[in-house]
Amino acid sequence: GWCYSDNVNSPIMKEWLSSNPVDGDDLLRHDKWLCMMWPRLTLLRELLSERGSLWMTLDDNEVHRARMMLDEIFGAENFVATCVWHKMDSPKNTAEFFSEDHDYLLVYAKQRSDWHLNLMPRSEAMIARYKNPDNDPRGPWLLSDLAARNFYAQGTYEITTKNGRAIPRPPPGSYWRVSKEKFEELDADGRVWWGSGDSRPGIKRFLSEVKEGVVPQTLWPWKEVGSTRNSKQALSQMMSDRPDGELFITPKPVELVERVIEIGAERNALILDSFAGSGTTAHAVLKANAKDG
Repeated sequence: GWCYSDNVNSPIMKEWLSSNPVDGDDLLRHDKWLCMMWPRLTLLRELLSERGSLWMTLDDNEVHRARMMLDEIFGAENFVATCVWHKMDSPKNTAEFFSEDHDYLLVYAKQRSDWHLNLMPRSEAMIARYKNPDNDPRGPWLLSDLAARNFYAQGTYEITTKNGRAIPRPPPGSYWRVSKEKFEELDADGRVWWGSGDSRPGIKRFLSEVKEGVVPQTLWPWKEVGSTRNSKQALSQMMSDRPDGELFITPKPVELVERVIEIGAERNALILDSFAGSGTTAHAVLKANAKDG
C-alpha cells in the first residue's frame, strides 16, 4: 500500500510503476522499494547544500534497508543519528503482538564535518533547577556530581572534607571528573559545594556560564512533538469542510517537523519535502518563518 499517486512526470518512472505493482504478498516488494528510493535519494543528495542534512521518517518495515542504502549514497561516515519518535499516546490494543509505538528519523549530513546541530532552548523547568543557596554573586547554579564512570587516570586521589573526614577515593566503579590540582583550583574559586561540610563535595555549574541551550536527545516523546492521533485531529479540523473519510492515513504532526527544523536547519535554510503528502513540512516552515520573521 505504500505506492500512492504523487504525479510522477517521468515517463520511465511511470512505466516502471505501472509494470511493477506492489502488494503484501510480493516477495520482491523490498527490492522494488529500494529501486524506487535509490534514484530519488541520490538526487536529493545532489540538491543538498554542503552544510545540509537529510531527515527520513519510517518504521521498522524498511529502516534497516534504508540505513544500508543511505550509507552507500551518503557515505557511512556522514550518518549522524537515529532519532526515535514515540508516536502513539496510548497502546494499540488490536496489535497482534506488540503495540508499535514508535517510528524512526534517520539523520544524514551531506558533509558531517561541515554540519552542525542547533541547541534546544532550555525549558522553564530546566532553568528552575538552578538555585543560589549561598548567594554566590555569579548567580544561580546547579550541583554537578564530582564522580563519573569514565576512566580518568588522575581521578583517584583522596579528598578531605571541611570537617576533616577523609574520602580515600571515588565511589566504586567511578573516578573524580577533575585532577587534584584542578579540584583545588575550583575550590579556591568557590566552585566546589561542600554541603554540610562532611558530605562528598560537588561542582557548581553556573547558569550564566553554561551553553545557551541543551544538546538535543534522540528520544522524542509525543508530548513534545505530537502523536499520530494529534496530527489526524489537527488535519481534520483544518479540512473540516471536506467530505467525511480518511484524508491521509499517517500525517505527521506539525510539531515533529518543527523540531527537525529547529535543530537541523540554519535560519535562512531552504527546506524540501520530496514526499509532501499532507503538507506538514510546509506548515512547519511557515510557522518557523512567522516565529523569527
